Amino acid sequence: MVNLTFYYKSGCWLCDMAEDMLNGLIEKCDIKVNKVDITSSDELYQLYRFDIPVFEFKDGSVLHGRIRKKELLKKIEANKE
Repeated sequence: MVNLTFYYKSGCWLCDMAEDMLNGLIEKCDIKVNKVDITSSDELYQLYRFDIPVFEFKDGSVLHGRIRKKELLKKIEANKE
C-alpha cells in the first residue's frame, strides 16, 4: 500500500486533472489518499497556494503543479510498503 496526501483547492482545474489521474490508479496501485483542502487552514493556503495540486508521499517527496503520470507512477513504486 502507498499512502499519500493530496493537497488541493476546489475550483482548481489542475487539481481536478490530478485527482482524475490518481483515481484511475487507486485500486491498481493500492493507494490510500488523504485529501486536504488548502483553504481549510490559513497556514496550508500560504504554504501551497502557488504549488497545488501537491502529492506528498510518506518518504517526504512531493509532486506538484502539472503532475505527469510517469512521474507519479515512479513515486508510487518508490513508496510501496
